[in-house]
Amino acid sequence: MNRNAVSGRCAAVVLLAMALPGCAHIDHRAELQEASQRFEKLTGRNPAWQEPFEGGALAMDGSGVLTLEDSLQLGLRNNRSLRADLEVIGQAKAELVQAGLLPNPMLSVSIQFPEAGGLADLSFGLAQDLAAIWLIPTRVQSARALLQQRILSVADIALGLTTDIRTNYSTLQYQALAVRLQEQNLAILREAMEIAQARLRSGSTTQLDVNLIQSRYLETDLELLALRSEFAVTQRTLLRLLGFARATDDWRPTELSLDPPRLALTLSEDRLVEVALLQRLDLQAADFEREAALADFEQQRLRVIQNLGIGVMGERFERRALPGRNLLADTARASIAAGQLTAPEIESAGQRRIERSQEIESIVGPSLEMSLPIFDQNQAQIAKAQFRARELQERYREVEQRIVETVRTALKQRRLAQDRVRVFRESLLPLQASNLDLSETAYRAGRESILTVLLAQESLIRTRLGHAAALRDLEISTANLERQLAGRLLELETQPPTTQPASQPSGERGGPSISTGSGVGRADGYDADTKGVPGYDLETRP
Repeated sequence: MNRNAVSGRCAAVVLLAMALPGCAHIDHRAELQEASQRFEKLTGRNPAWQEPFEGGALAMDGSGVLTLEDSLQLGLRNNRSLRADLEVIGQAKAELVQAGLLPNPMLSVSIQFPEAGGLADLSFGLAQDLAAIWLIPTRVQSARALLQQRILSVADIALGLTTDIRTNYSTLQYQALAVRLQEQNLAILREAMEIAQARLRSGSTTQLDVNLIQSRYLETDLELLALRSEFAVTQRTLLRLLGFARATDDWRPTELSLDPPRLALTLSEDRLVEVALLQRLDLQAADFEREAALADFEQQRLRVIQNLGIGVMGERFERRALPGRNLLADTARASIAAGQLTAPEIESAGQRRIERSQEIESIVGPSLEMSLPIFDQNQAQIAKAQFRARELQERYREVEQRIVETVRTALKQRRLAQDRVRVFRESLLPLQASNLDLSETAYRAGRESILTVLLAQESLIRTRLGHAAALRDLEISTANLERQLAGRLLELETQPPTTQPASQPSGERGGPSISTGSGVGRADGYDADTKGVPGYDLETRP
């Protein structure tokens, strides 16, 4: 094996090792589309996260009104925190690609030069760690589960963003209506104060009545200032959620309807809890994270022999340079030996080639390098992975507990808000309207002054303000309940019960089968009611 051949083969191996990583192209548009589809199935809105993102400015029509639907679409595309979370999916996809790759082969080259010159000693080796081969399936399984966990987590974060936008938009609607009602109330109290002052000058009332009306006027004025400030703060918060924090605030929401259609909740609490356990993306994400921990546990069990390298090693031995010949001395020695003048012996090129072909210039052969599991049999990492699997099992259970708690709480808040709206609509508003009619009738009959009418009008406006606040709370509680259910109430009321998670494709994997009051069964044998992995106790074994 000559020197040029060895150098050429080494260069080819280096180029191959450098080219292999470039063969893996990371494209996570399919995963972004899957996240969009999962979100769309639960909300009916397609954020199209797989499409190229272009920022831009806050666009509105000529009326200066920003609708709720436009706000949701803008937020799902432009919210910077959500955009950052979408990049996590790409990172998880890269981890999945990396999990399926073998480690690069190791090339070692050593050159040692002889002291007196000559051909250098060349040693080389090429080895591949084969221990990773039987780890690839479990590593890929873990990475794939984590990728699904990231997809579900991002879609769940988007659900939370939708709730935040709806909450702030409803609050903004209420504050805009409250400002208008307080302005009307302030005008009524200003007129009542002028009338009271005129009556004070005529002696038909007392200074106490004037002071009482004036104090109510000042309190209303302060409330109006606070409402305007809160409106501006909520408006800026909403702009930040939409991803347009630098946009101007010369826009307004749509008017809050004082008599919108309301969906009466007929589903029982148990049924809503069951729906939430079936649909919540964070619970499914926790299940995938638990699956990744189980795959990591299996991987650690296979890592008893942590390194197994198989390759080829070779060496080309050094050759000292031949010293230069002294022809006179060689001639003298040859003449003395022959007893007469004799020319020194000179080898031909063919003779030299025959002589060198009998020398061993290089050696090549297979090599094996492995770690002997004498002291470290990976016991600690196996135990760590097992504890991690148990930890995620308990955290999965904690997510279940929190879902049950938040659904029941959100349902209670929604029913309370619905009751408040009903009391305002069926009792308080008719009562205040009746008081205003009675005061106007008394005023026309001469039994009451105009001041009584104005105060009845002011009370009616305050009741309308309370009614608007109740409607706001109903909208917010509805959005929160839908967030906890990961679904729309209208569809839940009209669709029949389902037995599979709505966001999980059928046949994709052995996912959780959840029923109210029971545990979660898995197809992989990891029982939700047990704390350990089946067949393995805490005393780890090789």
